[in-house]
Amino acid sequence: MAPACKTAASEPVPAVLVEAGDEEMAAMKTVLAQAVGRAEVSLGPGDPTRSPKISVLPPPLGPNETRSPAQPAQFQLMMAGGACMLVNQKTGETHALDMPCTPADL
Repeated sequence: MAPACKTAASEPVPAVLVEAGDEEMAAMKTVLAQAVGRAEVSLGPGDPTRSPKISVLPPPLGPNETRSPAQPAQFQLMMAGGACMLVNQKTGETHALDMPCTPADL
């Protein structure tokens, strides 16, 4: 019975950050920028200490653009085996996040 419990405990679960101060947000933006292949990112509305959903906004329009079909990239904070990570909802790629998180109350 112990191995089954151990396996269940390592399954990824939605998570939220323990803290979302300037340092934590900067670290998360750095990981997200690498994940989407950009130098900088802007995040959509939401509080990562309350919701596991993170949106990375598309780059701003250029001076000669009036609209763009670009959509926000959607990520979810997850926790597995005590480790916090971001999961790209479109590709399933995971990106380690070196900060404390806790299971989300969904």
